[in-house]
Amino acid sequence: MYTTHMKRFGSALMRVIMLVYLLLWSPGFLFAGEKAQPLNFIADTTGLSGIELWYANLYNSNKFYCALVTIIIIPVVGFILGSIADFLISKTGLDLKSRAK
Repeated sequence: MYTTHMKRFGSALMRVIMLVYLLLWSPGFLFAGEKAQPLNFIADTTGLSGIELWYANLYNSNKFYCALVTIIIIPVVGFILGSIADFLISKTGLDLKSRAK
């Protein structure tokens, strides 16, 4: 349970945090220059071929689809690498399936 002292301390702490936030954040707006042009991030496709070129073109054309492909590829590759590691470890004679009790 909060006591009255804790409530006052929390309230005072929030006031200090808000004051620091306003003092540090506001000057950026006061001294800001002209609005800059938005940046356009593209991947350089010179010298790429095969799947690298496909992925770079996918990134340049539609970043949403690129994110979806990445979300699908990462767990699949992780599963494949984990299965290979499990197979190799089992061939060395280490038993990771059972636990010592």
